[in-house]
Order: sequence, then structure tokens, then C-alpha cells
Amino acid sequence: MLRRVFLSLLLAGAAPSAAAQLFGGADDLLEPEKAFRISARALDARNVEVEFRIADGYYMYRDRLRFATESGQALAEVEIPRGEVKEDEFFGKSETFRDLVRMRVAISAEDAARGGVEIKVTSQGCSDKGVCYVPLDQTVRVSLPKP
Repeated sequence: MLRRVFLSLLLAGAAPSAAAQLFGGADDLLEPEKAFRISARALDARNVEVEFRIADGYYMYRDRLRFATESGQALAEVEIPRGEVKEDEFFGKSETFRDLVRMRVAISAEDAARGGVEIKVTSQGCSDKGVCYVPLDQTVRVSLPKP
């Protein structure tokens, strides 16, 4: 029964607070932007490091991470570390991250020539309380040094 409720909420795009009311503890859940804090910095003229600081009691799914440029073009050259394997009630065996995860994203020569890039990162995570958030889009802008 809970699995059906969860999947219904996930597919319907329900807010975490609505899901929390069904599972209890609505006031205890963080807004997704606070549970999964994103930042980015230039490593050099062609590489950006994207970092997520994940709040205690929360985790993110490795296979739910997507990266794109401001124009919507998918970024394929992304180095994502291996996660911890978790037997997930809803998604089966999944790699997850807790606490902190850093990824290297390669930037095209065209974006590097502009001196900066805006990266849209799509992610999904859950609370240990059994509530999973809908996929979250966050954007980071990074100034790049000249090559």
C-alpha cells in the first residue's frame, strides 16, 4: 500500500510536504534545495566541479543525476564517483550518496571561450523517513578562467 502511495505521489509531482503529511513529520522535512545544496567552481578553463552537500538523514541517487548547458544540450563528459549500493524499497539496487559528492564536468570549447557557463543539474533524493522528492532542477553559474 505504501509503495502505491509513494509512486502515486512521485508520478503526480506532489510536494514533499504533502507526502510528509501522509507519512508523518511534515515539519521535519527540509525543502529540497536545503536537503541537497549545490555549488560549483571552475577547476580550469574547461572543467567545472559540481558539489552537493547532502543534509544528515538524506541521500541522493547516482543514476538520477543529469547535466545540461543553459541551452539545454546534455553534458556527457561528467565524472561521477561510485556511490554506496543501497537496496531501495522503491527503486531496487541503487547507488546513493550521503553527506558530500563532487563531480567533474567537462565544458565545451565554445562555452569556455565565453568565459563562463550555466549548468542545469537535475537530481533526485530521499529522506531516511521514507519520503522521496520529485526530480529537482538546480542551476549554477560558473566563471571560467581564460585558457
